[in-house]
Amino acid sequence: MNPIKTYAYTLFIVISILLISSCDINSRLIKENEFSSETIEVQQSTIHIPVDSLGLIIYQVEPVIYEKGVDFFMYAYNRHLHSFDIYNLTKKEFDHRILLSREGPNEVNKVYSAYVKNPDSIYVMGAGRLYLLDNNGTVRKSHNTMFESLQNSTNGYFHSPNEADFKIDEKGENFMGFFIHNDTKASVRTTASLNNLILGKFNLKSPSISFYPVSYSEFIRKNQGDFTEIKPNFSFIGSKLYYGFPIESNIYEFDFLTEKTAVHGAKSQYSKNQAERYSLNPDYDYRNEGTWFNSVNKYPGKPYYYRTHWGSQEKLQLNGAPTNALTKLGYIIFFDSELKIIKEIEVDKNCYLESSFATNEGVFFWAKDGTDESLMKLCNYSIQ
Repeated sequence: MNPIKTYAYTLFIVISILLISSCDINSRLIKENEFSSETIEVQQSTIHIPVDSLGLIIYQVEPVIYEKGVDFFMYAYNRHLHSFDIYNLTKKEFDHRILLSREGPNEVNKVYSAYVKNPDSIYVMGAGRLYLLDNNGTVRKSHNTMFESLQNSTNGYFHSPNEADFKIDEKGENFMGFFIHNDTKASVRTTASLNNLILGKFNLKSPSISFYPVSYSEFIRKNQGDFTEIKPNFSFIGSKLYYGFPIESNIYEFDFLTEKTAVHGAKSQYSKNQAERYSLNPDYDYRNEGTWFNSVNKYPGKPYYYRTHWGSQEKLQLNGAPTNALTKLGYIIFFDSELKIIKEIEVDKNCYLESSFATNEGVFFWAKDGTDESLMKLCNYSIQ
């Protein structure tokens, strides 16, 4: 046989074996669903909120929701003004604006995510910095979130991608969030790097860091981190952390009191529930073709949770035209208090899936067809 043909045939056999082996392993690692005995009805409606001449009808950075008494407030970052525009979602009105400084002693270099401990203690994750602001935008404290050559720790930094929220404890002494080690940034990741603990606790007074026993999932580790995206989603709810990864359907639950982790099956009935390995599928475009799972969130006022995701799709539409972000469908899965699936629904195509949020009135999405620059238009999905 021709040596070139022999090599090609051997390579084909090796890749085929790897693919079959990988599929068999992955099918065991992606947990099956548990379904709830509860039933719900979900109603869709449209909500309008007036904005002033400086406000936006769509805010692209994930907003922060703060509950005060019976009212829910949205802290939305305005890129153009470098400000937090604050809306009373309960009363459907603009409340006030906090202008941030771009330079000087009150500089806030970037706004990637935020945590509102109370209206006068607003924590902002910037570029390599954690800022504590008051209600006037004054920087009361600023912390370096980049760590090099720490004892008993790999070099790295705190980061908040993919809805990886952070939390500040009640006393304002500790920050908890996603820590990315420098050795996991590369596309070729080692077994040791994937065993790194990724939930860090930053003592804001010392400063020093320690880690909780939370790491990359077994699905990621068994596949050698061979994916386009392995950064997690973090949601701090009560005494627990709920986390997951965009590339897989599993939901993970870490209890801070017991330091134990549970795994919940959360497969979509409409979408693929795991990404393909990058090196074995060189033509695979995960962002376009794969499912992108977002964070788990509490539905305020009811014993339910929800999670949104972008569904999977083929490279080509039925008419032969390429698929893209506009053809990708979005979904919401609702869960009961034990994270058993109650219902999965498709989100209307006229609603953006990114940067959704919730109050006791339902889950909100920015509407794509808002044309009045004085009126914020929102899609609302409420449990009846």
